[in-house]
Amino acid sequence: MPAAADTDPPDYLTRMKAQEMWKVADGRGITVAVVDSGFKEVPGVPSESVLPGVSVMSPPAGKPDTKYSPHDDVDGHGTTMTAAIVGDGTGGAPKGLAPGAKIMPVRTSLGTAQGFAAGGEGAEGIRYAADNGAKIINLSWGDYYAFEELKSAVQYAQSKGALVFAAMGNAGEGNNATNLIALVPGVIGVGAIDEAGMPLKLSSHGPDTDLAAYGSKTRIRCPENSGWCVADGGTSYATALASASAALVWSAHPDWTAPQVARVLIQTAGAPTDGVKRNDWIGYGVARPRKVLLDREGAPGAPDVDPLAPAPTNTPTPSQTADAPAEAAAAAAAAEPGLPWQWLALGAVVAVGLGLGTTVIVKRRRR
Repeated sequence: MPAAADTDPPDYLTRMKAQEMWKVADGRGITVAVVDSGFKEVPGVPSESVLPGVSVMSPPAGKPDTKYSPHDDVDGHGTTMTAAIVGDGTGGAPKGLAPGAKIMPVRTSLGTAQGFAAGGEGAEGIRYAADNGAKIINLSWGDYYAFEELKSAVQYAQSKGALVFAAMGNAGEGNNATNLIALVPGVIGVGAIDEAGMPLKLSSHGPDTDLAAYGSKTRIRCPENSGWCVADGGTSYATALASASAALVWSAHPDWTAPQVARVLIQTAGAPTDGVKRNDWIGYGVARPRKVLLDREGAPGAPDVDPLAPAPTNTPTPSQTADAPAEAAAAAAAAEPGLPWQWLALGAVVAVGLGLGTTVIVKRRRR
């Protein structure tokens, strides 16, 4: 990967009209929990934008008293996600999409020799984030083996009012394994697009993809968190941008709930160009917070209804006769099942236990 100074990746922020949006809202007042590999203080990420956070890393065998700081990151993945949201653009770092937001680093064992424990740690970290004021929880990774723990933790966070984003995964064309976390109802599964706005070829995709964001060439931390390099950010980076988009919207509308923020992001997304409502690569489309902040589009709707939950059907009750109005029967027949939501990690970063199996959970969505 070439050094960032040698390459000029596409300026997706200009396309998103970030400068104009920041005059309306910049994420101020919103805490985004980045449950990942931690955060290392590096050039380009203001320390005042990062809260103390917590480390949920398990101590190594035989050293039960070992403690880890959330403000350390041997891998660089969590630091990259943090920069994508609140970076200041100096020192080779990317400029964050929601520079006024606060990041709560939740450090797991991702990227370390103990990475096998990251799933259970992540579940603990999600609960911590929900209990300590995080409005948005960013999960740019997935774990198959700890899925039940993660599902329970995500549902707990949702009960506390948090909005959860999960990367779909970076499986590529040969292996389309997707993040099981995205199956959980209420979780927004995020795919990635390239410079031309087309689905990124490495992006995992499926019925649980809800939104997409830029994930191609960008500034990420070099191997071993040794500096800033340019490479594909993948669905991990796209998820951070989706989380930042939600932070902008929520900052402008602090009285909205998580379902309302999700609803307007879905309503205002740049839909597939072939005219379909959604597809498995980009879901309902590319996140466009400017449509909410600048164009004042999107209807928040009910504060406590999942915008992607299945639409109610007019199922006849025993008291209804067989010759009910034809209109009601037609409406029930036309009701479409809703759509899903999903997972994973950045570029070449190792993902822990990517789920290759199936699950009985079906996450349906419908606006």
